[in-house]
Amino acid sequence: MARALLMAFTACLLANVQPQTVRAGDLELGEYLSSQCTTCHQRSGKSNGIPPIVGWDAQSFVAVMQSYKDKERENKVMRNIAGSLSAEEIAALAAYFATLKLPEEKNN
Repeated sequence: MARALLMAFTACLLANVQPQTVRAGDLELGEYLSSQCTTCHQRSGKSNGIPPIVGWDAQSFVAVMQSYKDKERENKVMRNIAGSLSAEEIAALAAYFATLKLPEEKNN
C-alpha cells in the first residue's frame, strides 16, 4: 500500500514537471487589457527603446511575461505589471498581440 502511494505521489510530481502549454486566450479580453501595454509598447511596432510586442507568438509572450512575474528578468515596471496579471489575463494578451501584424514599411 505504501509503495502504491509513493508511486502515485511520484507520478503526480513528474506530471507537474512537464512543460506548460499555452492556453488559448480570450481575444476580446486581451484587446481590453492591451491599453496598459500599449502605453509604452507601440502598436506600430516601433521600438524607440522599448521592445515591440506586436506579432509575437503567444508562447513566447507568455514565457517572457512569466519570467518577469517570477522575477527572472530585470525591469521593475514589467515585474509589477506581470505580477498583477493572472495566467488567464497573460494568455489573453498573448493571443491578442499574436493576431496583430507589423505594418508594412512603405518604399519611398
